[in-house]
Amino acid sequence: MMLKKLAALLLAAAMTTTLFSGCVFAEEEVIEEGMEEEGGEDDGETAEIVVTLLTLAPIDSDASQHVEDAVNEMILDKINVQADIRWMDAGTYMQQVPMMLQASEQIDLIMFTPIPIAGYQSYMSQNQLIDITDLLDEYGQDIKEIMGDYLKATTKAGKVYGVGCLGALESKCAADIRGDILENIGLAEKAESASTWADLEEIFEGLKEDGTTPNVIINCDAEGTTVTAQPYMLGGETFADAYWVDPVGDSYQYVYADPEDNKIKNFFANEDYLDSLKRVRKYYEAGYIFKDAATAQDYGTTQMRNEVGAVMFHSVELGNKAAMESGMGKPDVEVDITSAKVATGSFTKFGFGVPVTSEEPEAAIKFLNLLYTDQELMDTLTWGVEGVDWAKNEDGTATYPEGVTAETVQYHTADFLYGNRLQITPWEGDGADIREKQIESNAATELSPFFGFAVDTEAVSEKIAAVKNVVDKYKPSLSSGVIEDVEGTVAQMISEMDAAGMQDVIAEYQAQLDAWLAEQ
Repeated sequence: MMLKKLAALLLAAAMTTTLFSGCVFAEEEVIEEGMEEEGGEDDGETAEIVVTLLTLAPIDSDASQHVEDAVNEMILDKINVQADIRWMDAGTYMQQVPMMLQASEQIDLIMFTPIPIAGYQSYMSQNQLIDITDLLDEYGQDIKEIMGDYLKATTKAGKVYGVGCLGALESKCAADIRGDILENIGLAEKAESASTWADLEEIFEGLKEDGTTPNVIINCDAEGTTVTAQPYMLGGETFADAYWVDPVGDSYQYVYADPEDNKIKNFFANEDYLDSLKRVRKYYEAGYIFKDAATAQDYGTTQMRNEVGAVMFHSVELGNKAAMESGMGKPDVEVDITSAKVATGSFTKFGFGVPVTSEEPEAAIKFLNLLYTDQELMDTLTWGVEGVDWAKNEDGTATYPEGVTAETVQYHTADFLYGNRLQITPWEGDGADIREKQIESNAATELSPFFGFAVDTEAVSEKIAAVKNVVDKYKPSLSSGVIEDVEGTVAQMISEMDAAGMQDVIAEYQAQLDAWLAEQ
């Protein structure tokens, strides 16, 4: 019932925004009035907050200043708050944000990310996030209404410690392929109807013979992952054989919970994972995989944009096509392999919390509430300043203004990073009705049986660090196809993981899962 109620609420909001844009200001006034009632009387003093945001690529401060100015003009009027926004690329974020926390520097609203050291579980294990339950009651009523039971993902012992980003919950493993090359070699229809690995291999061979890019398959991450995107098991000969597993909040994805027996298991010890690695080796020997994938500093759409390769396997959401085309600057064909369920990690991958170093927690939650309700703010943080960085098409989608391109735009990020994606004007290519489709899809997407449970790493943090050293030693080479003896190397990796304490980690997680299941 919650999903249907949430779908109806968000669908109505999205349709109102899309079809009756003239009503936006009236809706914002209602939100402001509600917040004044919830938050009590304003003392008239403007609160100043520090917000840390992850970006997919470096953003120069000169290029983002006009966005920060626009944001502050909006929020000063709406909630009497000013924000010092710190945009950081992944490398900078993983270094600076933990250092800022350790130095007790002011951060009022912190973004948790897929980067383990700057992830939700890491912050929680170090007691770096405050309980925001009462703050949400007072200043975040809109968040509570929109998120509903999804807040269980960031709840511990009945207390809420963060709010995950809300987007397209239908996630799947897919291969994104350069559409322009497929058209040129006559394999576009083949790709769109592919249902087996043999189908893809025919396409790979065609891309290799064409030679537009020096490689076929590139790495999707900094760990050399090419065809074994986690947390999916991609063994078997058909896509129907592939399946998703729930890593139950393990940001490293070293474990998963098996719904067949409710047991925590080592991801790398699964036979289907071993079979997928053997396929990677086969593709490496066939000359399909980027030879430097294991050590490459660049990955993902950067490699595609630089024409290193033409195919990328990764986890995607509904609406991925436009983001891919924007990121790589080329047409995209998406080949879907298998789907995932909604897991706790769906809301701990990207999201926000208030750290213990916050000096203005109330103002931080007021700002966060706008990230789930205010389209003007969300459009600005995502696409930049309207008329400068983006413009609106007649159909209501976003595009670059005349004379501006992906290469020359000052500011542009991805629509899945900050807050409520369902509130953001869609980029052209996704279609004007993509938000309605995403909302309807969310309502139909099944929850994992372990939704709401996330492992607590604190008791075994040192052993996890030791296990990580082992995985880092083997995984990039295995995932990129460099290793010839796949089976022997995987066995050696698992043996060394156990010696580093993997079984103790599993035992700790199992005890936590058993306790959680007993409470359900």
